[in-house]
Amino acid sequence: MTKIQQESEQAKRYMLKTIKKTNLVALTQDNVARVEAMIQNDAAYLNAVSKNSKPKNGEGGSTAYWMCALEKYINNRDRPTWDYKQIIEHAVCAVDKDNSTHLNADNVGRKQITDRIAKIDPNELTEYLKDPHKPGLKWNDYWLFNKIAAQTKPTDKKYKPRTNKSFASKFCHYACFYLFEGKPEQDNYSIYDSVVKEALPLYAKYYDINIKEYNLEDYIDYSKIIEKILEMSGNNISKNGFDHLLWYYFKGRNIKNIKTE
Repeated sequence: MTKIQQESEQAKRYMLKTIKKTNLVALTQDNVARVEAMIQNDAAYLNAVSKNSKPKNGEGGSTAYWMCALEKYINNRDRPTWDYKQIIEHAVCAVDKDNSTHLNADNVGRKQITDRIAKIDPNELTEYLKDPHKPGLKWNDYWLFNKIAAQTKPTDKKYKPRTNKSFASKFCHYACFYLFEGKPEQDNYSIYDSVVKEALPLYAKYYDINIKEYNLEDYIDYSKIIEKILEMSGNNISKNGFDHLLWYYFKGRNIKNIKTE
């Protein structure tokens, strides 16, 4: 056996496990750990999650750096020199850049969304992150998500308004991830992702969940079906682990060829 053959054989030990008699990746901590290890070896991801990736000349800085700065500001702990709106502005830009959510495709997204979030009192912002179902001014569920995702208003007619569900979910997710590190609230928000969304009906079918009861274009329903799938699977993994696992396994795959039974 050649060295290449030996390496290929050993690689089988590290393959993601699937649910028996299906092509569905199993929702296990072991699978999540394997995916987390792969993702954390990606240079782009490492930068985004580096708390030490500081801005240079007042620009840049990672999502982790700015969400940690927000946590310090809110908790009055080693407050940085940045004020609240500046932190929000940099956090919005970092999440947008690190996740390629294209907020400024309408030429106003970053500014308008920064303004929306910065108008929320820091303590109030914390409460909405801590409890996504906390009643708000307009929406009862996921008020903060809806506030951020709501359609933008371009000032130039050549640009079209945009709703930013993916960005809103990621801002809330990463804010919770760093504000509530080590606490249950760290896992409050699922990331709204097109690959995961496409895979959800496969798991709904496997766990005999009526997919017609859920509108996957709606973030509340999207979140509910993820919670239902996790419940049916035994709740062995986090929402964060579920997001990463399904995204990593299904990206680039032809969903139509996935066997669910």
